[in-house]
Amino acid sequence: MRPVTEYRASLADARHEPAELARPDADRAVEAVAHALRGARARTGMSEQQVVAKLAEDGFAITVTRLRGWERTGVIRIDAAAHLADAYGVTLDTLAGRRAFRSFPARA
Repeated sequence: MRPVTEYRASLADARHEPAELARPDADRAVEAVAHALRGARARTGMSEQQVVAKLAEDGFAITVTRLRGWERTGVIRIDAAAHLADAYGVTLDTLAGRRAFRSFPARA
C-alpha cells in the first residue's frame, strides 16, 4: 500500500512541481475521503464484488482493483463518486468524509 504522501509526491512530479508546493492539508483530505469510502461500503454490508456488480447494473463499469484503489488512496473522479454515492445511498459529502450538517457562526 502506497502512503498518501508518496502519492502526493508522484502527483507533484507528474505536474512538474516540487512536492513542497502541494497543499499540506491535502494529505488529510484524501485520507478522510479514503476512510469515508471504506466506511460507506462497510455500512452497506456490500462486498467489493457486490459494489462492482451494482455499478455495472447502473451502467458504470469498474473493476474491484479500481474500487480498492479509490478506497486506498481517496482519489476518485467526481462522476465515479456520484455513482458510488447512489449505490451506497449516501451523499457526496458523506463520501468526502464531511458531516451532513455543520454549524456556522452567527451573523451579526
